[in-house]
Amino acid sequence: MKPRIIIVGGTAAGPSAAAKAKRINPNAEVVLYEAGEHISTGICEVPYLVGGVVPDADELIHFTPSMFEKKKGVMVRTYHLVEEVQPSRKSLVIRDLSKGRTFTERYDKLVLCTGSKSRRLEIPGEDGRNVFRVKSIEEGKAIGKYLSEFAPRRGVIVGGGYIGMEMAEALVRRGLHVTIVHGDERPMEGLERAARDAVREELKRNGVEFRGRSEVRSFTADSSGTVTSVNTSRGMVETDLVILSLGVYPNTTLAKGARIRVGTFDGIVTDERQLTSVDSVYAAGDCCETKNVVHNRSMYLPLATYASRQGRVAGANAAGRKEVFKGAIRAMAVKVFELELAQVGISEGEAVESGLHVEVEAIECDSRASGFPGNSRLHVVAIVERRSQRLLGANVFGRDGVVARANVLGFAIQQRLSLRELASLDLIYAPPFAPLWDPVLILGNKARRGLHDI
Repeated sequence: MKPRIIIVGGTAAGPSAAAKAKRINPNAEVVLYEAGEHISTGICEVPYLVGGVVPDADELIHFTPSMFEKKKGVMVRTYHLVEEVQPSRKSLVIRDLSKGRTFTERYDKLVLCTGSKSRRLEIPGEDGRNVFRVKSIEEGKAIGKYLSEFAPRRGVIVGGGYIGMEMAEALVRRGLHVTIVHGDERPMEGLERAARDAVREELKRNGVEFRGRSEVRSFTADSSGTVTSVNTSRGMVETDLVILSLGVYPNTTLAKGARIRVGTFDGIVTDERQLTSVDSVYAAGDCCETKNVVHNRSMYLPLATYASRQGRVAGANAAGRKEVFKGAIRAMAVKVFELELAQVGISEGEAVESGLHVEVEAIECDSRASGFPGNSRLHVVAIVERRSQRLLGANVFGRDGVVARANVLGFAIQQRLSLRELASLDLIYAPPFAPLWDPVLILGNKARRGLHDI
């Protein structure tokens, strides 16, 4: 009998796991179940779909179910909701949503890629007809349709994280006056203060009103269910459109039902093979917690990059090969109007919480050769361990060349490089791209001198 490998869930982790499993063991019967219409889509691009940068939603579909079946040899079953995992029987209870019937399916190996769910305020009105979240192509299309049909003039974004920043730019591009309501004094918790101040200034420069230290108390809606104002701890904000950007949490309903272990962040706990606490059941993606290799603690980091890598590892091991995912450092970036911003590694706060003794070093320098067109000031805030002089984290922000430098610093963090080694890297000098002394080298040398003076 052919081994039967079942993948639950699409987006980034599920298709990666399914394709890898089939490639490792072509004789295996690999089946992917997905509750919705799509199995492989770009969710991070949705704000740019709303803003008109991406003109067509179809461009965000990487694989249709039929295309995936044809190219990868995986059986795909959309509109199928897996309702229960029965580990003792190695079986699943599945509901065919299109036919309304329920059936059971056996598995030899199972990979859970159930993703995440949007956080809610849990107050009346948050499901109003002009209240939206940004979690899927369908939601992005719904926002675009509302903008086209009703031409709203004012928009409120609840939440000042990465998606909130991208949606602010998208709505401004569509002609709306935007107000961001956020619980903290500055946007984007987790970054260093200088980076957060830069984001707040960029929002102001582009006409976005940022209301920090403000909590949503209630919504006021008219008779049609359309929210007309957001009532906060700092007063009322009139609006024609609301975007809830409150973050996400792991979707672990199936896992908990099967008594699979979850961790500090309520995400599925796996080992380096992505194996869960239950035999023959693997997990990958946003439903899982991830080991942060900088301080060796768990973190919850729902990013497509990690989901896809974990999915490949889970699929390979389900198919009989031995592969590992050792963890991640955190590497992410966002564009806020003309400001580019990236974070790699851990923050100063995380370092202190982990018992590490650190120094914070900041530099400001040219992104390209001085006087060359496109050159602008680039800022780096680095978190360095005192004793070892090892780079633990960095924020990079400016208007040019940010991600290129952040990627180098991320590599340095992952490889546990010291400042001496960082300052010795052989980096490119070319006036259109970088000055003679690259910001990475300047950081390494300046931080070394600072630490030697302690």
